[in-house]
Amino acid sequence: MRIEIKEKKHFLEVLEDCLNRSFDLPIGGISIDSRNIKKNDIFIALNGENVDGNDFINDAFNNGASYALTSIASDKSNHIFINDIQLFIKNLCIHWLKGFNGKIVGITGSNGKTTTKDLVFHILQSKLKVEKTLGNYNTSISVPLSIFSFSLDSDIYVLELGANKVGDIEYLSSMVKPDYGIITSISEAHLKGFGSYKNIEKEKKSIFLYSKEKFNFKENKPNAINDSFKKNKSKVYIKNLEISFHVVSKIFKDLNQSDTKMDLSDDTLKGFKMPSGRGEIIALERNIQIVDDSYNANPESVKAALDYLCTFKGRRKIFVFGDMKELGENKEYFHTEIGKYAIGKTNILLTVGTLSKNAHSNSNNFSLSLHFNDIFSLIKKLKKLLVDNDMILVKGSRSMNLDLIINELKNVK
Repeated sequence: MRIEIKEKKHFLEVLEDCLNRSFDLPIGGISIDSRNIKKNDIFIALNGENVDGNDFINDAFNNGASYALTSIASDKSNHIFINDIQLFIKNLCIHWLKGFNGKIVGITGSNGKTTTKDLVFHILQSKLKVEKTLGNYNTSISVPLSIFSFSLDSDIYVLELGANKVGDIEYLSSMVKPDYGIITSISEAHLKGFGSYKNIEKEKKSIFLYSKEKFNFKENKPNAINDSFKKNKSKVYIKNLEISFHVVSKIFKDLNQSDTKMDLSDDTLKGFKMPSGRGEIIALERNIQIVDDSYNANPESVKAALDYLCTFKGRRKIFVFGDMKELGENKEYFHTEIGKYAIGKTNILLTVGTLSKNAHSNSNNFSLSLHFNDIFSLIKKLKKLLVDNDMILVKGSRSMNLDLIINELKNVK
């Protein structure tokens, strides 16, 4: 990850204040990867599970870095020793945000974070100057680094806050202190890291400890949108739309924006593009379509995707299902349940991975049910199976690399 610092003067003042020292060399950007360093960047040498960034400090300087934040002491002036780099970045972000006078929207949840973030950003920018975290930059490191790339004169920052374990959301929330804290949903996701659904719920709700306005859309329904606009849209996307419109309407009202009573229409969302791998419909030749939901998966989101698949009438339906990761000790059960839930919603079930095989316990309920040990075998068979008008749902955890299937299918004639 690398970001370009827009507010270079402000960042330098904050950095000097936090470290109680001056800097002679210019600072233009920040990177945690020595390979994408640009001239005058700061390199942050993070010590991860598999890679120690301290091993690449010389590479960073060779690529043009001005300074390196490192947890290894050195007498070199451009080596800045930081005992706890993550905590330092948090404190740096807190100090940086003191110069920001706008509002912060913090979005968390088991499903729908990125789509909701992008929708909120898209609608808000029709009236305001808005910044957002890019892609899935929602961690304890990527959130503050993203903020350092924002402009101070913006009206709103829209931030996605992610969690893999207990403490992540509270940590991020205590850093950014949202004016509007949003929970999109709570479900069995990352159970391996959290241990239980109760812990997930508690962690998601910790965003409210630091939020001024609280929106819990697990427990409360957002304002409904026009029924005519719901046609051919998934329940998940509709909920994300409703959440986004509910929150944006409140923000516009708070900021005294004109025309705060908005009618949702196609024009409102003109130019909006779904985040990659999160339910986008891709049209192929022969009127074959793919629901690309390959970015990630947990039991709730898979069931919602199957419900969406079921809405496409008059088509043969194919469900390509990859393993759902980080579900803890009950992982086999969750995959078996998906197989049961798919009955009547898909004609063909194709699975890949070690866990998804459990979905075949009810294989007699499908016209065809096959399991594959690798993606390439599945792709080869799927290409042979395809007929005109097929509707294909591809869903699984990110580490299953199901986007390879999407890319291969795009070339089908």
